[in-house]
Amino acid sequence: MMENNSTHYIRPIGEVYLPVNSRPLVVESNIIKFFDDSDVRQPNRIFTHLKRGGLALVSGAQGEIQQLAEYLQKRRNELVSYEKPAYDRKRDRRNRTSTRRERVKPTGIEPQKRLMVLADSEGKLQLDPSPELPFLIELIGELEGINGKFPFLLPWEQLTDIQSALSIQYMLEGFECSFLAGQSVLPPKSQETTDLFRRGLKTLSYPDQILDLGCGSGILTILARTEFPTAQVTAVDIMPEALATTKINLKNHRKLDLVSVYHSDLFQGISDKTFDVILFNAPWVVARSRSRSELPTNDEKQKILTRFFEQVGNHLKPNGDLLLGYADHSGPNAIKKLADLIDHFGFKNHEQYKARVSTHRSNKKWQTISVYHLRRRF
Repeated sequence: MMENNSTHYIRPIGEVYLPVNSRPLVVESNIIKFFDDSDVRQPNRIFTHLKRGGLALVSGAQGEIQQLAEYLQKRRNELVSYEKPAYDRKRDRRNRTSTRRERVKPTGIEPQKRLMVLADSEGKLQLDPSPELPFLIELIGELEGINGKFPFLLPWEQLTDIQSALSIQYMLEGFECSFLAGQSVLPPKSQETTDLFRRGLKTLSYPDQILDLGCGSGILTILARTEFPTAQVTAVDIMPEALATTKINLKNHRKLDLVSVYHSDLFQGISDKTFDVILFNAPWVVARSRSRSELPTNDEKQKILTRFFEQVGNHLKPNGDLLLGYADHSGPNAIKKLADLIDHFGFKNHEQYKARVSTHRSNKKWQTISVYHLRRRF
């Protein structure tokens, strides 16, 4: 269901759906103006419109729009105003002898974010040539079908970021095809994690219903479907861009029609379903998410992990198996909290598969990743 401020009239196109991230841009700008391919070849016209505070919706050849974006970036300082920090008397006294210049902060909207492109209601971009980007509305972080019958716009910068992310291929042993990852989606780079889940799956005896909770790139979804070709596999995630990534990878691995994919915050979107096997590669960094790209890895005060254990008992069949991925990245206290949750909610650790992997942290070069094979105690 669309909100009241979710569409905007743009001449000569008509009503256009505004993705959530773009709405503040529309509010802060004076007017959205459409520029066709002939206008794109006259960058000064678009530059003048942006300098007056407007948004530019462009169509035409991708190469020419990229040249326009580069032109605007070169003249960025003319489009973005700057402000000095507020005067601080005490700081001024301390730094009176210093030659360090005060930093100034940019204000307003970056020009690259004010250059927009249009996709039709089905997600086909109005560009020449139109890039092949299936599930585009989800790739930009919106729910499937949220735009209804309306075309939608997105910043050119976001489009190029998505294309850049999807241009990288990740090849892991044991799969016929490579994997992709959309913007803000955790890339499927860990061969060790995949192998640990594979070891756990190989100990199971032909489950009927399998759930991949927090499917991300869909690598565990595809792994489960490969190990158990007759099972009904369900994949869920809270991030629309993860659902799009999962569906793209399922399509590339010729398994899209064999898996059900849903938007869900943990079990919220599948509250009536139960499963023989639940896979959950839980976020393992005990810290607040500072950006959207940290949502798949960060879990402040292990709130997500706690909510998971509070709910999982209602969705795992009595003799079901739970394969839970976790790492000791955040130290022994986080692992102890996990052990306490396992015990408190009536589970036991049937088996633990472990691997020691290198990290990019200066203070901790190695960490242990584990897949816990959990079953009910009674």
